[in-house]
Amino acid sequence: MTSNDQSKVELNYLELIQKIFLYKRRLLSFALAGFLLGCLIAFTSPKEYLSSSLVILEEPEGSGQFGQMGALAGLAGISLPQMQGDQARLSADLFPDVIHSRDFLLDIMKEQFYFQTKGKEMTLEEYYAEEKPGNIVKKSINFVFSIPARLIGLFSSSEPALVMPESSGTEAEEPRYVAVTSKENYVLGQLKERITIEEQMKLIQLNVSMPEATISAAVNALVLERLIEYVTNYKTVKQKINLEFVEERVDEAQVKFQESQLKLASFRDSNQGIVSRRAMTKEEQLQFEFNISFNIYNTLKQELEQATIQLKRETPVFTVMEKASVPLGPSKPNKPLIIVFSIFLGFFVGVLYAIYRILLSQITK
Repeated sequence: MTSNDQSKVELNYLELIQKIFLYKRRLLSFALAGFLLGCLIAFTSPKEYLSSSLVILEEPEGSGQFGQMGALAGLAGISLPQMQGDQARLSADLFPDVIHSRDFLLDIMKEQFYFQTKGKEMTLEEYYAEEKPGNIVKKSINFVFSIPARLIGLFSSSEPALVMPESSGTEAEEPRYVAVTSKENYVLGQLKERITIEEQMKLIQLNVSMPEATISAAVNALVLERLIEYVTNYKTVKQKINLEFVEERVDEAQVKFQESQLKLASFRDSNQGIVSRRAMTKEEQLQFEFNISFNIYNTLKQELEQATIQLKRETPVFTVMEKASVPLGPSKPNKPLIIVFSIFLGFFVGVLYAIYRILLSQITK
């Protein structure tokens, strides 16, 4: 491109900017409209209070051994004891998926909290289903888009209520599936936006944003408690099952050991002073059964001790570095930022409108 062509392009850009500023009244009008819209959003948005807590996750002893060599050993067909423990490890990267899982949040939303603005105890499900928080612009848009669905609902038959099958057994059985209503789905979406978790090395930061300061701290503490319980149960469930199995076998072996011990003692008491090959053979047989039962019982007792130690090793240790505290002020909405952004957005829309008018005038010439 020659210098003349480049200067013409620069002149065209300058001419376009000059023509845009000819619409300065429209630009000011759009900026003013953005300012008014920003004020409407900023001053009608509900307040949110952010509560944070910090936790240090300490890995069990030996859980990280052979971590890098484990994959190579697995490819070579070599089984290392530590590899089995590593396969059951729950990484902190999965914690956001845990706290955002449906079953986890369904349990949280059923808990009761005292709302000062309402003057009564309510569940999170009841509060968000009743309040439906949002600014006036968002509520207006949602209302407009919900009109077709409401009109269709007037002419459609109501959906049948879901009935959970009753258990036929004597003990209460856990249902095999979950029936989630539309109201619960809405509350799940609200909680997913307000409960977040961040992982930095071994530090885990849990953030909870709620409409009241005390509620945000209470929900933060509850979520952290349930998360620790979930992770601990996940990492130790296999060891607990193994420990229960070994304990049952120890009880059985102890009963057999005591029975063989009593049989041998009774036989010796009733055959004192009797020298007989048959009696000696019977005593040797009872002594053999006693030795076997003792060895089995002793081996299982040792295995029980090892299973107990392994359970302690596999249990994760969470150290709460900073407990959830009641925030002093709201974190949302950021009114100055919303207003400034709305003004720039209105001005940008005004510039687009001016360019459209300029191009339209050029085409119609």
